[in-house]
Parts: sequence; C-alpha cells; structure tokens
Amino acid sequence: MRKRMTPLTGKEKQELKDNIFSRLDLQQPAAGRRTPLRRLPLLRAAAAVFITAALSVFLLYIWKKTNDSTPVYLAERTGPNQVKKILLADSTEVILNANSLLEYNPNISSTHDREVRLEGNAFFNVKKDNAYRSFIVHTRSVAVTVLGTTFNVDARSAAAEVVLTSGKVKMTAADQPSPVYLVPGDKVSLDTARHTFVRSVADLSLYSAWMEGQWNFRHNTLEDITGLITKYYGIEIIFKNEKSKRLRIDAVIPIGSLQKLVPVLEQTIHRKMTLSNNTLTID
Repeated sequence: MRKRMTPLTGKEKQELKDNIFSRLDLQQPAAGRRTPLRRLPLLRAAAAVFITAALSVFLLYIWKKTNDSTPVYLAERTGPNQVKKILLADSTEVILNANSLLEYNPNISSTHDREVRLEGNAFFNVKKDNAYRSFIVHTRSVAVTVLGTTFNVDARSAAAEVVLTSGKVKMTAADQPSPVYLVPGDKVSLDTARHTFVRSVADLSLYSAWMEGQWNFRHNTLEDITGLITKYYGIEIIFKNEKSKRLRIDAVIPIGSLQKLVPVLEQTIHRKMTLSNNTLTID
C-alpha cells in the first residue's frame, strides 16, 4: 500500500524557497522592493527547473526504497520427463520433479523467513539454519514447516502428500483446526473429501533414491512403483490385468529417460508395456 505524501508546512515551504534562491545565487527581493519585470520569466523558469529536479530525486528515492523492500521471486519450471536440481542461497537442495514449478526468493539466505511456493512434486534437503529460522513450503492447499530435514512434497493436486525421510516437519492446512507432525517414515496426505489429514507408512527407499540418481526397489509392488513413475514422469498408468499390480520387484534401476526405463521393467516383471501419448499400458 502506498503512503500518502504529507503537504509541506509554511516553514518547509520557506526553507525550500530559500534553498532555491541560494542555489541559483540570487537575492530574494527585499520587502517593498519590486523585482524588475524582465527578470521574472528567468526566475520562474529557473525555479521550475530546480523544483522539478528536486521532486524527481525525491520520487526516485521513494520508489527505490519501496522496491528494495519487496522480494522478487524467481521461478524454476520443468517439463515432461525433465528433472532439475536447484541449490538455494541458504544451501537447501531441491530436486524439482517433472511438470513442476518452484518459486523462491534468490536472497533467501538473508530474509527473515525462508519460504518457497511449489506446484507439482519436489524433494527437499533443507539446510539447518543457525538462527533457527523456519523453512516453509507453500502449496495451494497445505504448508510444510521445517528447521532441517529431508522430505518429499507432492502438490500436483489439492490432495497434497508429504513423505518425511529424516528430521521432523509440521503440516498445516487452512481448513484444519490443528497441525499434524511427521516423523521419519510417515506419509501424510490431505483428504479433500473428508477434510482431514490421513497418515500412513511410506517406503523411504522410493524417495531417498532421488538424491542418489537411482531407484532401489526392495520387494516393492508394481502398483507402488508405477505410482512413483506417474509422479516422476507425469504420465498415466493403465493396468489391463489387476493382478499385475501385486507383482513385486527387487532391482536397482538408474533414474533416466522413460524410454530406457520401460524395457528394464518389462524384462524384470515379464509383462508387456506400451508407451504411447504420455500413457503407459501394462498387460
């Protein structure tokens, strides 16, 4: 909100007038003495130039002060099958998943609160702050507050989901009377139908592998794995046979392009997979 400018007092007007005449090296007319008519246009023009310059400097100063106090947010965006590693100014690491958007203050290390905005999916490795400032991830439905920890946020929809791999975080929502606290291994999602948080147990190997550039599947079901693929690559999964969802996989698979991942999964589970138009169909 802009502040209104206070009108000058009589004393301030006189000081401004004296300053103008002083800078122009002119003598103010004495009482009862008239200024020659031929000098009036010159005086008026000179005074107008000086006042305009002084006002411009003043307005520039006000504009600079206002803009310096307003944080400017940068945006990092990813497309399909694209992943970005982002290092924030406070040394927090962010792995931004496919089809996601992260907005952050480039001067986050010097701001009072460390806050970012997320649309989509990302893994955060938050650097603990010596001044104990919170790090807050805002999505359109929830806010996640931490001091120093690693966690995954899936905010592709209003039913946001948080998986905590280490440390401790607080999760809040506008329609929730109280926050929920997560410990490592917790997965908490927002049930938008019942307007409540739902807590469950997460398989941390599916999330911590992001930092290592590979997935370490340890007897994970194909349904769990395809759920991760959906988040990572932003595609739709179709099962022709419901029994295929219960197949379990033990394998270490490098994170790469989806075109390279599909043949590896086919050989592992001995099921035909067809990738077409951002849809993966599994027999």
